[in-house]
Amino acid sequence: MNPLAERILSARTRPLSGSVIADRRTSVGPDALVEAAEELRLALVAAAGVPRPLVAMSLPLSTDAVVALVAAIVGDLSVCFVDPSAAEDHRRALVQALHPDVVLDRSGIRAVASSASAREGMGAGYVAMSSGSTGGGPKGVLSAWAGIDAFVPHGASALSLDDASVWAEVSHLSYDLAMTNLLVALAAGASVQVSSSLGDRLRPLGFCSRVGATHLRLAPRFIDLAAAERVDAAPRSLRVWGSGGDRLSAADARRVFDLGVPTVVNTYGTSETIGFASAARFDAGDELATVHGAVGIGRGEVGAWRTSLVGAGDMLAIGSPHLPGGYLFGSPSGQFPRWDGAERVLTGDLGARRGEELFCLGRAGRRVKRSASFVDLDALDAEVKQAFGVVTFTAATPAGDLVSLVEGRPVIDDLRRRLATVLRPDSVPDVLLPVAQLPRLGNGKIDQAAAQLLAGRAASTSERVETNTVPSALE
Repeated sequence: MNPLAERILSARTRPLSGSVIADRRTSVGPDALVEAAEELRLALVAAAGVPRPLVAMSLPLSTDAVVALVAAIVGDLSVCFVDPSAAEDHRRALVQALHPDVVLDRSGIRAVASSASAREGMGAGYVAMSSGSTGGGPKGVLSAWAGIDAFVPHGASALSLDDASVWAEVSHLSYDLAMTNLLVALAAGASVQVSSSLGDRLRPLGFCSRVGATHLRLAPRFIDLAAAERVDAAPRSLRVWGSGGDRLSAADARRVFDLGVPTVVNTYGTSETIGFASAARFDAGDELATVHGAVGIGRGEVGAWRTSLVGAGDMLAIGSPHLPGGYLFGSPSGQFPRWDGAERVLTGDLGARRGEELFCLGRAGRRVKRSASFVDLDALDAEVKQAFGVVTFTAATPAGDLVSLVEGRPVIDDLRRRLATVLRPDSVPDVLLPVAQLPRLGNGKIDQAAAQLLAGRAASTSERVETNTVPSALE
């Protein structure tokens, strides 16, 4: 039995343990959880015909999904969760890339024709699958159960999570951050309340109040929803995840404190590194030091995991002897995150340091992350040109704003209204800056370095243009 299984079984079978796994319909106590997990493990192994199969699990977020996860850990199997609510072609692409031995979904267990050579030498653990949003096609990263075991006690400590805690989770386990949450909670002996209800996702504090949760992960983009709720009690610790290029602003943190939450834990890490590798704790009333408006992510240490700044561009990197070994398949050429040696991952996120505190400033390059969604700036500019015949260059500033330089001096107010009809809300530029002509190279292409500097100057001087007048300082 692997060490993570031993840790979870020990936490779940302590005398007088009151930990439960529950959703709206069912509740599973410690003994029943272990028994159900063992029964399912035997069924999966029998269906696959091999002692340690790779299992693709397509179950909604529920007690059944948690039991399935525990079955994989206890049986030292490999497991990957696929969201059953995703589009069919997306699910099919993930499963085809994964090559599982067996699939578990709402219809039951079925063996599939797998390709053992596609994952030769692959160990047992949790496979985080990317949809390809960071380059290339679907790709997987295997985190070994032993490596996760080395992380979870430190993760629980960073979150003040113990067997008296109740973790509330509303994100499907195909989402790597939800998986980290659940693994840390299970290993800490905490009770877990899960819900696949859209209503609970839209009203997270109400969900916490109903189930008596003490801890909740609230992504920055859901703070508005939480602020619109009217509840009498908020969880004692609300964890806002700043992972994979996400950034938490001081304004966001203060809005969370206004909800009655006394503590915010801002963490940083990527699925390619098992869990978060840095964490900063803020209490209501703290003075929030910022860099470009972003609050800190901690001193860069969680157990054996270390976050550091590398290179002239101040990119954040994460190192640990327990990191996954790399992509299983579909490795994106030249894209981030990428491995730099056996024990370090270059995240592709820009960072800064002030004293001992690190800050995440957002995604590097032309693919940025806003509110947990990627925005391809080149695709954004191409869409604006196709829709309106306007040439733009959009840049992300260190403060997290999107600034679009607009060539030809169009009517900015009109363009701003029209952009909202074709772009996603999280990709609409914050600033539109008309310029007579975009900076260009000798070959006629946009000089991206000069355009980036121009956009940065506009943002740093707070010249948010509301008309079609060109500021003289930027002409």
